[in-house]
Amino acid sequence: MIKQVVVALSSVILLSNACWADDIEIQERIRIGSGQWMQQMREVDRLKAEKKWDAAESTVRKIMAERRELKLNVSAEKRSLAEIYDAAGKTAEAEKMYKELVADRETNDGIDDYILIPMLNQYAQFLRKHGREKEAVPLEKRATAIETDVNNPPLKQIAAITGDANLNANDKYSKLCDLAQRFLDSDNATKASYVLSEAVKLSPTKTRGLKLRAQSYYQLEQLKPALSDLNAALKTDPKDSSALFARGKLQQSLNKDQLALMDFDASIALKADDVEVLGYRAKQLTELGKIDKAIADYTAVVKVNPRTHWAFIQRALLYRDRKKDYAQALKDIDSAIALAPKNVDDWELRAETLMKANRMKEATADATKMIELEPQSTQGYSMRSRVYRAIEGAKSKNAAADLATIEKLRKTAQ
Repeated sequence: MIKQVVVALSSVILLSNACWADDIEIQERIRIGSGQWMQQMREVDRLKAEKKWDAAESTVRKIMAERRELKLNVSAEKRSLAEIYDAAGKTAEAEKMYKELVADRETNDGIDDYILIPMLNQYAQFLRKHGREKEAVPLEKRATAIETDVNNPPLKQIAAITGDANLNANDKYSKLCDLAQRFLDSDNATKASYVLSEAVKLSPTKTRGLKLRAQSYYQLEQLKPALSDLNAALKTDPKDSSALFARGKLQQSLNKDQLALMDFDASIALKADDVEVLGYRAKQLTELGKIDKAIADYTAVVKVNPRTHWAFIQRALLYRDRKKDYAQALKDIDSAIALAPKNVDDWELRAETLMKANRMKEATADATKMIELEPQSTQGYSMRSRVYRAIEGAKSKNAAADLATIEKLRKTAQ
């Protein structure tokens, strides 16, 4: 089964600051780029082995520029540059790059990001390699301290806020919530939960702290406390659509399907054009076997935003697998392909759907299209071999030829 069958609706918005019209285009650029960057990094490894340092650096910098344009992390590329500089004898440039790696993860608010640990250790290894053990030790100690402290309450930071005589209760509450948000942004839900408990003590009925603590509990898989906080938030503000949505997702995790559906219904009643909530409700309706209503929700999504790629794919799957309406499924797949014409997963879904509709010649053409789009991938050859076997039988020579190509591609990749 292809990847789109399981869609992570929580990741519908790839970049929070990207407009809806650009979203699918950005996703496609990242998807296509990812494959190209992997191939280019293999070329970098070859160039390093041949000690062609300038060419290796140029390739890595090209990747960095493309990833920066898409607002993606470039830590791996910076580390690769540091290693290239070090191997080429450009020690000062290598050290500058290691310092950049550390600086990229540092903040000015006293919160050490957990991801800072490997950056510190890599820099320390570089220093030790060049006989600078004394400079490496503080970095290693700092990395160890961050790792040791990761699950401890941030008592000093909490005290700095709660003990500030210049802040009133509302200001303290807001600053505690801001601090907790920073911990959540740094993937440290444990510390966030400690901070938020202090915030809730100050203002037990304010919803921001309750919702954020519910989020931290959810990330820590403490579902019942998370549910309790969302219930408290909704007691204060029963018309908080975001809290209703969050509780609906939580009810899904607790396998309370009807309660989840009720919360999604209530959230949508307050904010009818929220495509993410509509997507979650459609998923829940599908689980409950209410296929026509799920289709209606996906239809509402594309009405709000006709460029919502995932809604076309999910609706196509329902038409194909639940309604056996292959013609309508293909219309939706074509709409998705119009948005992302180089997405081989969409072409695979189309080929599979054509096979189900017994339109084998067209399915073969779609599988061939997959190969044209990504000739170094085994995916298209695998799909086409399936079509050939369906047409010609288990001993299909055409299928055998495609399977042989797959083996060659795998050996080449090794």
